[in-house]
Amino acid sequence: MDRHTWQEGKLSQQKNRPDGPPISDHPHPHSVLRRMTAVLVALGLIGDVVGVFGLLALGVGLALPLLPLMAFFLAALSIPLLLMTVLHPRITVYASGLWIKPLLWRGRWVAWDAVVQVADHTLIQRGQRTRWEKPRDGRLITVSGGLPPVFGIVGVMAGLGRVRAFGISTTSHVDYTTLLNAIQRHKRRD
Repeated sequence: MDRHTWQEGKLSQQKNRPDGPPISDHPHPHSVLRRMTAVLVALGLIGDVVGVFGLLALGVGLALPLLPLMAFFLAALSIPLLLMTVLHPRITVYASGLWIKPLLWRGRWVAWDAVVQVADHTLIQRGQRTRWEKPRDGRLITVSGGLPPVFGIVGVMAGLGRVRAFGISTTSHVDYTTLLNAIQRHKRRD
């Protein structure tokens, strides 16, 4: 590997990492609940994969044509689990962008110029169900690049089309209004 290629690789890595101190951090308000959810979702995904392969193996081995069809429907049940892994990530705000840490996957860097749209959150119940509950509010953030394809599930399920997105809400992020104001202030203007 020559020096020029190494330097280009180092520069591309620096563009995908936060620079400077964080401005604000917005984790889930209940960290123990989030960790328990992560374990249960991971077990559900593992069980789903094992079940699909088991049904396919039995269907082929025993020549039963309905078992592969059942495997297809079982695989479709993994979509809500995958949605849970990326819908409300932990977000840290920096001067040059956002650091996003989903429930199961590794963290991703999203520069401010990649944030395209802030839309109403269609995947949560809005308002206040009881008088003791605080009001629920949320937004979906559409991103043009920097997120893996699994984030496309959020865009499709929310009715935004085939875009990559993630959500923020009052029930899933500490200091929601500060986070929303920072995103709206820095999002790309077209």
